Formats: sequence, C-alpha cells, structure tokens
Amino acid sequence: MLIINGTAELMNNSNNLNKGDRYEFNMFSLNMPLEDQLAQIEDYLVTRGWDNIEVANNGIIEDPSEIQHEVLLSAYEKAKSEGYAVTINNQALI
Repeated sequence: MLIINGTAELMNNSNNLNKGDRYEFNMFSLNMPLEDQLAQIEDYLVTRGWDNIEVANNGIIEDPSEIQHEVLLSAYEKAKSEGYAVTINNQALI
C-alpha cells in the first residue's frame, strides 16, 4: 500500500476547517507507484474540495501492524476496499 504525505489548500467552505488554509494530509493508495497515481490522486483530492496539492513524502506500507494511529489504520483499511483514503490534520499550517 502506498502512503503519501503532503499539504493541500481547502477550496470549499467547511464547518470545521477554514477555506483557503493549507492542511497536512496523509493518503493511502492501493495502486503504485506514486508516479503512475499522481493524476488519480489529484482528482480524488480535488473532488473533495482540495487543491494546490504538494506531495512531501511517500512510501510503502508492507505491514499494517506498523500503523500505530487509529485514524490512519482506519484509512488504510478503507483504501484496501475503495482504492484510496485520505486523512486531514484539522490544524491549519501557519
């Protein structure tokens, strides 16, 4: 499973997040490599109201037991069945 970390700008109004602010995201993709997934990843995020996406890091999760955070593990499981899943850090970057 591919894991991608980066930032994106919120383009839509949200109850919990500020439109126009940048937020850190973690995304899981069932398909690899990253280079082959960039257009699909962008479409996935843009469809959900994010743009100006910057990928900072990526890697491969071979063993899900390495994931210690419950939210990330839930996203990993979702990506296994749906192909992609994303989590957003609810604190805007300064």
